[in-house]
Amino acid sequence: MAAVIKWMVVSLCLFFSALVPGQNPPAPSGGPTAKHILQMAVAASGGDTWQQPKTLMLKGDAVWTPYGKTDAAHQMKFDDYAMYRVFPTENDSARQASGKVRFDAKQGENVFMQLIFDSKVTHNFLSEQAKPYQKHFSWSNNFGFGILRFADRDGFQVDRLVDDQIEGELCYVVQITDPKKQVTTFFIDQQNKYIRSVAFTTDVGFHHRIYSDFKRAPNVDFVQPTRVRLYFDGIKWMDIFWRQFKVNEPIADSVFVR
Repeated sequence: MAAVIKWMVVSLCLFFSALVPGQNPPAPSGGPTAKHILQMAVAASGGDTWQQPKTLMLKGDAVWTPYGKTDAAHQMKFDDYAMYRVFPTENDSARQASGKVRFDAKQGENVFMQLIFDSKVTHNFLSEQAKPYQKHFSWSNNFGFGILRFADRDGFQVDRLVDDQIEGELCYVVQITDPKKQVTTFFIDQQNKYIRSVAFTTDVGFHHRIYSDFKRAPNVDFVQPTRVRLYFDGIKWMDIFWRQFKVNEPIADSVFVR
């Protein structure tokens, strides 16, 4: 009996000691820290080439379903969807446009939208069909993924959150807070260490993306997801299929002039 009472006392002491404030809890389910997880993600995606790329060109097609609607008045198929990117060398804000970027969405010869940032000024063209979604096209509601490339620099905070799954694949979850106090959450595949998803809040709702169909560039060590699905408040708005991509090839300045 005395042994049982002693065991109960020891157990209670251990339980209450775990509640003492000021102690740092271990990383969820043990294992790597947030910093180490991000290092593994960068290495799996191409290392220095992926973390410090110069340019990226993506071309493909996409299906547009605003608010998840698939009727003829809303759904559109872009048979020409493209992105041109000149990457910045510094970035301390996940939601601000940086470097140079251009997006084109066309249906046949009809331009649905064109978004351009030339490193200083934004030049956008929105068709009448695109204008109702103007806020959804703002840079602050779309930039976020690239901030991971800078998360190992001074002024950034990285935290490991509870593990989760994306499309059935176990993922580490890491939250990055940039120097502007903007928060972006990344889901890193525990097996291949690819970035499976990114999530952040916007002024038009909670935004997340799912990345899949990863391919490695033929000329450089750079992994690109060739399918990207975009969601607002849990509803799929866009499904992008990148059919071609080129890394670190020259992009003329004229590309970013409208």
